[in-house]
Amino acid sequence: MTNATVLSPTSRALALVVILTGALLPPLDFFIANVAVPAIRETLSASPAEIQLVISGYAAGYAVFLIPGGRLGDLFGRRRLFILGMAGFTLTSALCGFATSGAMLDAARIVEGTSAAIMAPQVLGSIRGLYAEHELGRALSLYSTMVGLAAAVGQMLGGALIALDLFGLGWRLVFIINLPIGICAMFGASVLLPETSRRTAQSLDICGALLLLATLCALILPLSVGRDQGWPLWTFLSLAVFPLLWAAFMRFERRVAHLGAMPLFDIDLLRRPGFKGSLLIAFLFFFTTPFYLGFSLYLQEGRGIDALGAGLAILPYGIGCLLGALLTTPFPPWLRAHQFTVGMGCELVGYAGIMLCVGAQADGWPLVVILALAGFGQGVAMPRVVDMVLSAVPSSHAGLAAGILNSTLQIGAAVSVAVIGSIFYEVLGSQTGAAAYAHALQVALAAIVGVFILALVLGLLPQGRR
Repeated sequence: MTNATVLSPTSRALALVVILTGALLPPLDFFIANVAVPAIRETLSASPAEIQLVISGYAAGYAVFLIPGGRLGDLFGRRRLFILGMAGFTLTSALCGFATSGAMLDAARIVEGTSAAIMAPQVLGSIRGLYAEHELGRALSLYSTMVGLAAAVGQMLGGALIALDLFGLGWRLVFIINLPIGICAMFGASVLLPETSRRTAQSLDICGALLLLATLCALILPLSVGRDQGWPLWTFLSLAVFPLLWAAFMRFERRVAHLGAMPLFDIDLLRRPGFKGSLLIAFLFFFTTPFYLGFSLYLQEGRGIDALGAGLAILPYGIGCLLGALLTTPFPPWLRAHQFTVGMGCELVGYAGIMLCVGAQADGWPLVVILALAGFGQGVAMPRVVDMVLSAVPSSHAGLAAGILNSTLQIGAAVSVAVIGSIFYEVLGSQTGAAAYAHALQVALAAIVGVFILALVLGLLPQGRR
């Protein structure tokens, strides 16, 4: 392993620029795709179920392999896994961009999410290896900024690329744009990025990862495609099998731990006070995800606004989210203790306001302000959600807990798109027009608000005030 901390400041800065592409691209690709789904649906004649899987399939693949991705970096080297993950991400982005059917796009998106999960965990590990403890704060701030930037500009960028329609590629550009970035990042990593991990004898729980993937598929697939196919028998059988698969996964992980190997999920952490409840809050917190999809469909398919206009319309939400995250840092301790309540309160008011604006088909400053408030609330609450989970475990388990947290958030994203997306399309039915889409979005938003109220109540319990 190269002693990265003895590199010159210039070399480390260049290596940081390279590694931060791995922080930017996975969330950017998640947000940028939302604004493209109406154009995808029209071009590929994709069904509502296939459209939902464009988002939830990516999130599911990302969720399942985040923890194995981190352990692969420990086993085989973070630099090597970063390049491998970036290569997979770049290749599957090309497959997404040149997909000829909804099914092909969904399959490519799932593998793209898996590739992102191999790449993303190497970012924080490499940053910690590149910088000494007293220099780490600034580098981690840049990391957080990249993630916030993806949320702030992702959908606007997607709209701009679709409007640009370079070479007649339209929505395909939102995926193809990853090719030059990914190729440059791979070349830069091979030249500039040192190896920062020590090889370990740690085993990889591949069976656990596959069992978790099967468990998620048993839940997400029937919820995504059931309505489209008229709820055939297999969808009910799949949902019935889901709790059995979950129980089998938990039992398998206990056995792996009992045999002295390294499980994908450390069951002992669930016995720690507050950890299980905090994970449930994190799961519910990411039910924001279907809002991006539903709002984009409402604007483009319901009101006939183009992709660029839809991307610009959601921009206040992203900016509010970024500002909320940045402004929480100087919070005094007395206010930080109520940070989750303040954030969720803003988010609830914001989403209720969006429901009213959508119902009235209002534009202009009222919608801009209420979108910014909702995003601001999400940005304020998010750091507290992270703190709830990490403070429930000893520092020696912080890395594993962070991996479990990230997976839980992505599982929440995947499940929420499947559930809330199905509600949206069920209410919409075969109707068209602005009023029909507004009503479907209002019902979906009401469901999201109900989930947020549950998360807020759980956050007010003693485990949420840790």
